[in-house]
Amino acid sequence: MSLSKASMSQINEELEKIAAAKGVIFDLRGYPNSNHQVISHLLSEPDTSNQWFKTPKYIYPDQKKLLGYKKSGWKLEPAKPHIQGKVVFLTDARAVSYAEAFLSFIAHYDLAEIVGQPTGGVNGVTNALRLPGGYSTTWTGQKVVKLDGSQHHMIGIQPTVPVRKTIEGVRNGRDEFLEKALEIVRQ
Repeated sequence: MSLSKASMSQINEELEKIAAAKGVIFDLRGYPNSNHQVISHLLSEPDTSNQWFKTPKYIYPDQKKLLGYKKSGWKLEPAKPHIQGKVVFLTDARAVSYAEAFLSFIAHYDLAEIVGQPTGGVNGVTNALRLPGGYSTTWTGQKVVKLDGSQHHMIGIQPTVPVRKTIEGVRNGRDEFLEKALEIVRQ
């Protein structure tokens, strides 16, 4: 199931089938479609990682005297039906920001195999500045860490099962990530 395309309402329509399946492959090689609640159907315990999203508190100009961070998280709770089968997530460097937050839960709570390549390593809500002359720039406005508190920026989420595209696979129209995921689900 492509998490870049399927909305949570579409997933909910199929959730009983997904939960009962022997294996499920979620494709997260891109940006999720507001469907991170699917994680709740994988959790067995409540999410306790509520300090991974950090917004800096500045009250002085030029970012002087940082007063700390407003810390937050998603506070996900387990939900029914619980997905029982073998679960695999596909990912690569196209997965950034929201997709990385999503996959942080999968990695931290060991909810599924992650097949593919590392994510982009660029998470955090952006700030934008429009400049005279039609120019603009953006930058990350938050410090986002992995759920265990370790560095996320420039590291991203690492696959548990690394896979590289090959020239032969591209020439033959094969999806080597999906092939590996199918192999794992069928084991």
